[in-house]
Amino acid sequence: MNKLALSLVASLSLLMLFSGCVPQQQPQVVTETERQVVIQKVDKEDIREVMREEKLLFINNAPDKVFAVMGEGIAPQNTISPAQAMALAKRAALADAYRQMGAKLYGVRISAKDTVQDAALKDSRIVAQVDGLIKDASITDMAFQDGLYRVTMELKMSEERWKEIFSY
Repeated sequence: MNKLALSLVASLSLLMLFSGCVPQQQPQVVTETERQVVIQKVDKEDIREVMREEKLLFINNAPDKVFAVMGEGIAPQNTISPAQAMALAKRAALADAYRQMGAKLYGVRISAKDTVQDAALKDSRIVAQVDGLIKDASITDMAFQDGLYRVTMELKMSEERWKEIFSY
């Protein structure tokens, strides 16, 4: 029995040696006095420089920035009258112009999903979303020709308004 116990201990020791097992280390406990708090102070000029690079800051005494877009809308075929077709095309062109203005000011969120089955593309969906508030945009030109309505829209942005909307 003594030989059996000795051989069992020897074989377990060899097994641990060759299997790479190591004893577990105790978790390290950090006391409140040992914690280090790192505070990084950011200079306002550094932030201004980043904002200048991202074109988010007006240069002193700069004129108002003007954002311009052109929206287009097509007159639907199944309308009661030509006046209704023109009104619907105008509504579509205005909606397109506002969407483009929002995309220009706030950006576009893109979500995409592809489904692959049997190593072939089964379904592909791309969703573009614009979320923003457009105020005081002025329509500079409107034209209806050959069933297409075009609306040109501008938004003048002063430095004060820019800071009010986009400051954080």
